[in-house]
Amino acid sequence: MAQALPNFLASLGKTELKPGGVYATTTLVHKLGIKTGEHALLIGTAAANTALYVSMTTRATTEALVADEHEKVTESDPALRKRSTARIGKPSQLPFPDAHFDAAMLESALCTLPAEQAAACLREVARTLKPGGRIGLHELCWRQPPTPEREQALHQVWQGFVRPQVVRGWWDELEAAGFTGIESDTAAMTWFSRKGLENDEGHETTVNIFHSALEDDARLARYTAAYREFVQNRRYYGVILATARKSETAA
Repeated sequence: MAQALPNFLASLGKTELKPGGVYATTTLVHKLGIKTGEHALLIGTAAANTALYVSMTTRATTEALVADEHEKVTESDPALRKRSTARIGKPSQLPFPDAHFDAAMLESALCTLPAEQAAACLREVARTLKPGGRIGLHELCWRQPPTPEREQALHQVWQGFVRPQVVRGWWDELEAAGFTGIESDTAAMTWFSRKGLENDEGHETTVNIFHSALEDDARLARYTAAYREFVQNRRYYGVILATARKSETAA
């Protein structure tokens, strides 16, 4: 079975696999206003690493949802290890109690789930947030409604399940889960632009990624096809950075 695009990029040496990269993550943390003394949930790509980052930069305590033991991150600093933990579970059945978190960040967590599973995940996040708790999304989105040709091309280069939405579509999913006060911006994907790659990976790793793609004809063909699709059609592809709140009166 072919690797999904993020896994293929990881095989080339890419480490930042969230579509909006470091910029999107840091921007979403700022938008959520996570602060010292709060408790935050992280779900999605590299959630354990992001949880450590959030705890280091905000001094909040964090819990990451991971799929298995391999996704957990070992931290040598005992104080940071105490503030940031990880729990194995499923997005549609979160292993956390009701009204447990002040904020939740979902990064590339919903766009790779079928619609019914994504809806279940959002309901579970709402359940585990305290009344008035905040949610932030960093997800792949269509900047404009896609043509059938673009949808087909995306699935050909992704080679796995992926479900980007237009901005209004992500708003609808948040509202269906009971969230209100939605605000959002869009940002660029960083996987294939030189600036995005160097911001996310650094110059040396970026060069190594290109060298890895050049080592094998099949790798080069796949990387080139993905590069062309996302760069030549960048008016279609982006990420949404959305925030919303659980009602103050919700149970």
